[in-house]
Amino acid sequence: MKNFRKIIINFIAIFIVSLFTADIQAQDNFGIGVNFGGGSIGGNLLNSGSFNTSLFVEGNPGFNGNYLIRLTFVYVTDMNVLLPSNTIRYYPFLKGISLKGIQSQDYDNSIYSEEGLGVIALNDRTYSSFNVWDYGAAFSVLVGLDLRHGVEKGFKIGIGGEYGLTFTNTTVRYLSAYLQSELFF
Repeated sequence: MKNFRKIIINFIAIFIVSLFTADIQAQDNFGIGVNFGGGSIGGNLLNSGSFNTSLFVEGNPGFNGNYLIRLTFVYVTDMNVLLPSNTIRYYPFLKGISLKGIQSQDYDNSIYSEEGLGVIALNDRTYSSFNVWDYGAAFSVLVGLDLRHGVEKGFKIGIGGEYGLTFTNTTVRYLSAYLQSELFF
């Protein structure tokens, strides 16, 4: 377990160093983005509806323009948190980070798809007495519109889905369908 934490910290450190050495590696793809949507949350509780949001940064590792490395902060909570005048005092939630490799394909001048695969660390707070870190894998797919029209800077938008599954401790998981917006610098 501690070795896995060290591996994740090393991956994050390498990612951050590669982002700040853009001039050395001649990186031309650096982006930040956000997504939000709905889905389900599960683990040691029955699956329930969820509100999901993520904030991410990504960059080109330098060996291929179609591959990106994405570092994501994930937050998933019970859908009831959005409803007014609800008497529930505790809403189950998950928060964590993922590090994924993203592959992108362009189909037309503006239509693209991307697939992602990587590792995830989730803090399970599905019950008020839980505060457990779980580790596993994250998978994502997305179809969208590239609004940059052939230039490197600009926006991309899309509709996607992500599945996060952990293999340790409480084996918590989430499924998300979302809208995504991303800005490239």
